[in-house]
Amino acid sequence: MKLRIIGLLAFVLLSACGKTEAQRQKDEVDTYMAGLLKGNGEHPIGMKLFAPAQIPTLLSYANDKREINPPANPVSSYLSVSSLGMYALWLVEGIRVAESDGEKPKAYLGYPSLNPLLFDKQTNVLVYYGTEAYPATQRKAADAYRAWWNSGEFSNIKDKNPLDGSGLSW
Repeated sequence: MKLRIIGLLAFVLLSACGKTEAQRQKDEVDTYMAGLLKGNGEHPIGMKLFAPAQIPTLLSYANDKREINPPANPVSSYLSVSSLGMYALWLVEGIRVAESDGEKPKAYLGYPSLNPLLFDKQTNVLVYYGTEAYPATQRKAADAYRAWWNSGEFSNIKDKNPLDGSGLSW
């Protein structure tokens, strides 16, 4: 019996050690997103900033419509409610802005914008969670970010705004 327990423990330890860096990065995003769904967002000062290599995992959440109350930007007076997918896109934008030399990554204490809200330039309105326009706006933004990500190496595309030409902005 002791031999079986020792063997099982050895298997578990070796399995954990066998994770690749890519798997650990994916797990970090998945754990963070699961925490948001449970209401376990991190402290409101400072947004979770992931690495460019984690963008594909974040984009896998882009169409998720589940409601969350993400960490708030302390500069904003708006208590944000968002879908998990829109927040994932906002996290991608945070990575892009932080890595881009041409923009001011510290303008909003590390946040890409005040809130995970998109502005529709055609209607001149912010698109809030729960409105009729929100699902279509989220899909449009998700498509724009996926096209941006698939258009080349991150080092070559980080300075390009994924929402250019979409009629949307953060």
